[in-house]
Amino acid sequence: MPAALVSSLSIDSVRAYDAAYERLDPASKLRLDLTVAHRWAARWGWNEGVVNHFTAMVPGYRDRFYAIPYGVHWAEVTARDFVIVDLDGNVLEGDGEIELTSLMIHGAMHRGLPQAEVILHTHQPHITALTCLEDQTVEIISQHVLHFPGRIAYMNSYGLATERSIGDMIIDAMGDKDILMMANHGVTICGLTVSQAFDDLYTLDRACELQVMALATGRPLRRISDDAVSRMAVTARAKGIEEGDYHFRALRRLLWREEPGIAD
Repeated sequence: MPAALVSSLSIDSVRAYDAAYERLDPASKLRLDLTVAHRWAARWGWNEGVVNHFTAMVPGYRDRFYAIPYGVHWAEVTARDFVIVDLDGNVLEGDGEIELTSLMIHGAMHRGLPQAEVILHTHQPHITALTCLEDQTVEIISQHVLHFPGRIAYMNSYGLATERSIGDMIIDAMGDKDILMMANHGVTICGLTVSQAFDDLYTLDRACELQVMALATGRPLRRISDDAVSRMAVTARAKGIEEGDYHFRALRRLLWREEPGIAD
């Protein structure tokens, strides 16, 4: 088949999947986006068995959110599987139950933080490795970290996620930031949309991977100067949001093409 024809077919396919997504109602879009985030996170090895959690507030409500049912693996979840739970963990719609640590972390955050429309919590290796250091600071040593100046908070004490106090600890530590590095634990990211939050998680993972690799050499880190950060950070953040949206749309198309049943 001529290359020009293949290219034309590919572009038509891109447009068709994007158009199909736009025809969905807001709740269906959100369910599909959560599915895409879970599935790709599993493919990249960011899951922790059948725990860790991605949740999002139900469109039009401030007192309920979508959560994966306890025991469902990230690699098998579909859009129809998510349960709707209230902020106390009562299942309002769907089959299954919410896992306790999901409620302790996400229920509290959805209730107490205005920036927590979407919450992604993982123990993914590169980020968690950094939280296991005495100094878990994400250093500004790569272009990836230019997305994050002034956005990262640090919780330097460890609390069991099965205890109700963990929610208050997280809210106090995060404040008005949208990313929380949790000592000896992992990371929690808030966002207004799944695509924004997921791209922050993706970019932070790359930043932490590079930092851990650089530290492993035993040589001093070359930090980007404060002047350079001030000059570039706003542009880098805006460009990152744009690129992240395109990236997530591509991830959604790729997954939808491979597994059409995810959106049912």
